[in-house]
Amino acid sequence: MLQNKEKRDLSDLAGCYTVDEVRFYSIYDLIDLLGWSEPTVQKLFNDPKFPAVDYGKQKVVEKHALIRYFSERREKKYDSYWRN
Repeated sequence: MLQNKEKRDLSDLAGCYTVDEVRFYSIYDLIDLLGWSEPTVQKLFNDPKFPAVDYGKQKVVEKHALIRYFSERREKKYDSYWRN
């Protein structure tokens, strides 16, 4: 049986996720969605802070993880990965 704290944690997630909403985006999906160049999106997927995962030979990112990633402000000057 779930404890009260566990029930609250699960109820918080219930508003964000449902099984039928799971969606993964590939590099080429983001190129189309964002209008960015392929090298830029590939660099994004290789960024250690970006929530991409390998799915076979392809890198993908889950929709909600992508939204969370872009909901935080990021600046090139503070991130050594993007200054190169």
